[in-house]
Amino acid sequence: MGLHSTDKLPRRTLVLLTAVCLAVIIPFLVWGDALDAAAGSLIGQAQERRLLTGLALTALLAADILLPVPSSLVSTACGMTLGFFGGTAASFIGMTISVIGGYLLGRFSAAYAEKMIGSAETGMLRRFQKRYGVLLLLLMRPVPVLAEVSVLFSGISRRPFFMVFVMTALGNLAVSAAYAAVGVWGEMSDSFIPAFLASIALTGLLMLLTRVGGDRRAGVRLR
Repeated sequence: MGLHSTDKLPRRTLVLLTAVCLAVIIPFLVWGDALDAAAGSLIGQAQERRLLTGLALTALLAADILLPVPSSLVSTACGMTLGFFGGTAASFIGMTISVIGGYLLGRFSAAYAEKMIGSAETGMLRRFQKRYGVLLLLLMRPVPVLAEVSVLFSGISRRPFFMVFVMTALGNLAVSAAYAAVGVWGEMSDSFIPAFLASIALTGLLMLLTRVGGDRRAGVRLR
């Protein structure tokens, strides 16, 4: 069942959405350059201290939900530093920790969000998440800022943790593998665009498979 005509995005929900987006964007504007420089310095030491650098890159990705980490650069560096399999694992672990932190942050903020926008608009938000949340979690995985926002709103909407974990884990694995592969294959300066396109393609494929699987299960139930 789709959203009703009365489920148009209300003003208070738009304010909440704007506040969450600003909470993610403002740290990029304030500390983004400093963290970019720190990440670049860390990557410069990768050949000398591979294991420590890999651990530090994983920690950076884990903190991405709170800090303006250049996640695409860091995930690509994981591949350059640890190879394809090690880089994929490091990026995946870091991104997954960030998702868990973001979901819990959103879940703990759910009561405050409901007070802010009211029970009726909270219900609208939950219906929207129930219909589109899975697809948004997958589609937004490679996209900076929106990846974090989609996870935060999953927590605010009280989506089941297991569902959020599984969907983001699939997306994180695809994104991590794409960036790690390009990190092994190419120079850092030439890696972003092909890695980004590859991660978009992989998550799009996962989204299509998820939709097809859902349609098939729905067809079985109707028989």
